[in-house]
Amino acid sequence: MATNLLPPATSTPAVRGAAPGRPAPRASIWHAPLVPLALALTAGIVLDRHAPVPFWVSLLALGVFLIAAAATIAARQTGLALVYLCCGVAAAGAAYYHGRRELVADDDIVYQATDEPWPVQLRGVLDTEPVYSRAQADPLRSFTGGGSTRAVLRVTQRRRGDGLVQVSGLVQLTVGEELKGLHVGDRVEVAGMLTAPPGRANPGGFDYADFLQDQQVRALLTVRRAAAVKLLETGTPWSVPRALALVRAWGRQELEKALPEKQAGLAVALLLGDGSALSREDWNRYQRSGVLHVLAISGQHLVVLAGFLWVGLRACRLRQRHGALVVALFLLTYALLTGGRPPAMRSAVMACAFCGSLILRKPLLSANCFALAWIAVAVLDPSDVFNAGCQLSFLAVAVLYWVTRSWEKKDADPLEELIEESRPAWQRRLLWLWRQLWVSYAVTIVVWLAVTPLVAAQFHMVQFIGVPLGPPAVLLTSIALVAGFCLLLLAPILAPLAQPFAWLVSGSLAACDALIDLGVSWRPGSWYVGDVPVWWSAAFYAGLLASMTLLPLRQRWPWGLLAGVGWLALGLAVALVRPGSGEFRCTFLAVGHGGCAVLETPDGRTFLYDAGALAGPDVTRRHIVPYLWHRGVRRVDEVFLSHADLDHYNGIPALLECFQVGQVTCTPTFQHRGNRAVAFVLRALRSHAVPVRVVRAGDRLSAGGIVFDVLHPPAASPEGNENSRSLVLLVRHGDHSILLTGDLEGLGLERVLTLAPPRVDVLQAPHHGSSKANTPELARWASPAIVVCPQKRPRAGPRPRDPYRAVGSRVLGTWPHGAITVRSGSAGLTVETFVSGLKWLIRR
Repeated sequence: MATNLLPPATSTPAVRGAAPGRPAPRASIWHAPLVPLALALTAGIVLDRHAPVPFWVSLLALGVFLIAAAATIAARQTGLALVYLCCGVAAAGAAYYHGRRELVADDDIVYQATDEPWPVQLRGVLDTEPVYSRAQADPLRSFTGGGSTRAVLRVTQRRRGDGLVQVSGLVQLTVGEELKGLHVGDRVEVAGMLTAPPGRANPGGFDYADFLQDQQVRALLTVRRAAAVKLLETGTPWSVPRALALVRAWGRQELEKALPEKQAGLAVALLLGDGSALSREDWNRYQRSGVLHVLAISGQHLVVLAGFLWVGLRACRLRQRHGALVVALFLLTYALLTGGRPPAMRSAVMACAFCGSLILRKPLLSANCFALAWIAVAVLDPSDVFNAGCQLSFLAVAVLYWVTRSWEKKDADPLEELIEESRPAWQRRLLWLWRQLWVSYAVTIVVWLAVTPLVAAQFHMVQFIGVPLGPPAVLLTSIALVAGFCLLLLAPILAPLAQPFAWLVSGSLAACDALIDLGVSWRPGSWYVGDVPVWWSAAFYAGLLASMTLLPLRQRWPWGLLAGVGWLALGLAVALVRPGSGEFRCTFLAVGHGGCAVLETPDGRTFLYDAGALAGPDVTRRHIVPYLWHRGVRRVDEVFLSHADLDHYNGIPALLECFQVGQVTCTPTFQHRGNRAVAFVLRALRSHAVPVRVVRAGDRLSAGGIVFDVLHPPAASPEGNENSRSLVLLVRHGDHSILLTGDLEGLGLERVLTLAPPRVDVLQAPHHGSSKANTPELARWASPAIVVCPQKRPRAGPRPRDPYRAVGSRVLGTWPHGAITVRSGSAGLTVETFVSGLKWLIRR
């Protein structure tokens, strides 16, 4: 976790003559004037986030409260004036956040971005440095490209006919190749496809459009070839963003040249905050181990560098005030160099405040410094208030300061000092090391206990393994951090002297990586959890804040600890209890070109029909798992795999990481497909001890009041491609039925049409709505009331004829309707769409 650069709490301004940075009587944080202002600013931002207030209303409220505050100050009613002032700050926070997020110019590019992509030619300036991500080899991907480049483009003009028209706004530019020779500040012309960013397609899913809107980006521009991006004018070399980008690029080049490939990627992420060289699997390993903070740029990195620099400056006999100025400037520059992320900016602001107290020789109230850092981060980007990294950074520092600092000894016992001096030197060193080890683990445990509920709420993980791994991982990465900076400093002037530091960086990072592998291999060390109730988290952290800052509660800490354990037990009880709903639900998730239907029985069991997508195995983490967590699912009882096409099963390995899976059911030919993707999934199933069952036409399964009839394939599967052998299930609950078809087509479809027509209320359109599979014969045979088509955004052009209209069926696609839920209960069969908000009752 991020550590605090500040010294023990200093006196309030009322304690005159206190030397800056010297311990002084501890004061309550509520006596710090910036604390209520920071809380008020946060309240205004949160209010506008969850209940947007019109911009003019916030400005009007700001003016009224400021006038009221001025009037009460004139009347010497300071208490009431503070209340009005805080209300005014809250109104200012709401207006500031609303203005950045919601207000756009009349010529903004957002008005031209639609759900349907269309070709445009835009001119603008690169607002961020282009970042290239290499494609990672993955047996579970149907297509592996050559990587892609991303940047934010601030558009200024759009070509229309033979002329140019003025436009404004930010778009996210994605190029399907590496974009070489371009940097932030360059003026470019881009020809690509403009579209609106997708929103949340499934309950509990990630809202990409909302994420981009926090960054004031409201449109996407996709380009296949780098040649479609033309340089018009090179940016000025004196701009700060461009200079920082060039330094970062140079640093990455030097690290990649001096270190092995694996350690180079880790070093670039550790020193420069650029994780593009690391694969998603690398990031997942560090996240699962609970020590992601040692790799992502955080306040801990700045503390280590500041301490190293301070010791070096003092060794050079530089005056304290001059040294403080150098440290402050260095930390601020480094925080900006690594991207200006909230944890780094928090540490930089707090360090600058402390250094300022040394330079000005003024006492510093630490609570004021903490509040100042929060205000600075919120002003730089108010959406960072909702950023998990920002929240964790400030929470860890608060716990380090207001909890663990109370462990410090106030006065040493003379007898203990005498006993200590009488010991041999080697014994004193061993005892010192033991105390440091004990303190580091004690601090790690306390911080872990404090941040775990927030980590569970934000990342759905509990990482017990992070406790034993934390201190050695911090030590190894701190060595790599300091050695890496020495390497970068010496490389351009004394390259031979830089080599030992390269060995030190490589060795420490290799050891850290091996330690992470060891921790991740122990599966009980981390586990996934579902959604954490907001009311539970809010009450937990309100109690934690009170226990840290209110003296009567601090003095009765055993009672507070007991209350915390009780509250945790209540949260676990709520999470573990998932009563049956009494109805059957089938939700067809919007996963693009792929498939996943989630079936929930009246008694609380969960089944999946397929879990995959053409876009890759990330479909599980982006769509399937969030939905299951949203529904309170803790165990997947069974997964039915329709057939051995990647877009129907490549999400299984990721599903196994997040949930206990009872068993997997497949067709007779699935295990004999003979490709490396099937072999990869089967190995994953064996490693998690998940049994595999084979079903054939004529089998009948039942669970929780649901009956599954297997209609296809037979034991002797038909000839043709894998689609023709898709598993066809007729799922019945009471008088209602759903027919799941996978990618059924060809000879398999012909065989199914020879069977006696069952009653079908809802039909899953086979093969994602393909005209070859969705024939008039199938429409007449099934005669469904509703046809659900799992599909991605269809390509532009003429649409195929709808064969289901002739039999009175209504067709719904997961694009654009989003997740489609069918509920079967005593009231009938209800159909609901998530994005379009449609809802109706089927009566047949």
